[in-house]
Amino acid sequence: MQIRNFYTTLTGCGLALLLATGCDKDYWTTDVETTITPVTVNAPANNVSLALDPLSNAVVNFEWSAAKTGNQTPVYYKVLFATEGGSFAKPVSSFIPTAMGTKNVLTLSHRDLNKVANAAGIKALAKGKVKWTVVASNGVASDTSKELRVLELERPGGFAENPAEVFITGAATEAGTDASKAIRLKKLSDGVFELYTSLDAGTYQFIDKVSGTPVSFVLDGALIKEGTAGNSPASSKTAYRINIDFNTATASLTEIQEVGLWFAGYNKVTQLLTYDAGGVWKAADLAIVFKQEAWGKDERYKFRVVEKDMSGNVKNVFQASATKDNGKPTSSTVASYWYFKSNDASQWDYTYKFEKEAPKADILVKFTGDNYTHQIVYK
Repeated sequence: MQIRNFYTTLTGCGLALLLATGCDKDYWTTDVETTITPVTVNAPANNVSLALDPLSNAVVNFEWSAAKTGNQTPVYYKVLFATEGGSFAKPVSSFIPTAMGTKNVLTLSHRDLNKVANAAGIKALAKGKVKWTVVASNGVASDTSKELRVLELERPGGFAENPAEVFITGAATEAGTDASKAIRLKKLSDGVFELYTSLDAGTYQFIDKVSGTPVSFVLDGALIKEGTAGNSPASSKTAYRINIDFNTATASLTEIQEVGLWFAGYNKVTQLLTYDAGGVWKAADLAIVFKQEAWGKDERYKFRVVEKDMSGNVKNVFQASATKDNGKPTSSTVASYWYFKSNDASQWDYTYKFEKEAPKADILVKFTGDNYTHQIVYK
C-alpha cells in the first residue's frame, strides 16, 4: 500500500508539472511558415511564330526553371495562357504538367494549341498572339512568375473543337424545322460524319445538339462555316450523300442519281430502286427470277450506285460483299452477310446470292445505321 501510494503521488506530481509547463505553448498549432521562389521561363523563345498543324504529331515543349521552397516541400506547377492584352487572373486556358504537376516541362500538341488559339479568339486561317507564364505552388505558398512569353499562333482551316454529334434540320430537310426531330449524321471518326438523305428547296443547317443552345453550321461550297441558314442546292427532292470533316472544315455533297439491282448473270442493272426516306431505297413487288445458264440457274447480285459529285463528275460505285464467293443464305444466316463492304465492279465476284426465286419480293437498300446493308423480303 505504501509503494502504490508513492507511485500515485509521483504520477500526480508529474502530471501537475506537465500541465503547469504546457500551458504556455500550443503543441497542436497548424501554422506553417514557408517561402517559394518564382520560376524562370526558358522555352520556347519569346515571340516565336507557329503554323499549327493539328492533324500532325507535332508538339511544343514549354520549359522553366525549378522553383525552390523554404522548407523543402514539393513544388507543383500550372501553365497559364491569356490573350496578349489580357490578364492571367482570367486565363483563356491552363494546363498541369505530368506527374501531378511536379514536372517543370509541359508538352502540348498542335491540337492543344489550336484550342488555346481558339479560346483566345483567333479565327481559323488567321494569326494571333497569346502570352503564357507559370504558377509555382507548394500548397501553402504560391508565386506567379513575373516573366512571361508571347507566342504567335497561326491557325489552319477547321474547328478547334470537333462536335461529338452532328444533326441536320431545316425546311429543306426530311426532318423539317423542328430541331427536336433533327436527323443524326453517322460518325465515321473524330470530327468526320456522313449521311444519306434528301434535300428539297429551302434552307437547312447542321447543329451539334438538339436541345439547349446548339452551334450551327452550313456549307459554303466545299467548306463548313458557322451559320444559321444555308440554301439547299436542290430545287426539288433530291437524294444526297453528305460528308463533313470538321478537322479540315471541308464538306462534299454527292448526288445519288441511281441505285440499281445488278444481276450478275445479265451483267447489268435489271431493276432501279426508288428513294423512300431516311437513307433507304426500295423496289416493291419485284419478281425474283434466276438467270438460266447451261450449267443451271445463277442467283448472284449486288448493287450499282450512280453518283455525281459537286463538280458534276459522274461515277459508278458498286455496293458489294466483303466475300469474293458467297454461299446461298438461309433463314439463319447472320445479318453481316448482307452488309456492304466493297466496291467491286467485276461481273461475278463479291456478289450476294438470292435465297430463292419468288413471284414477288421487296428489296431495300439501307444507307443508315452503323452498317450499310440491304434486305430481301420474300412474299
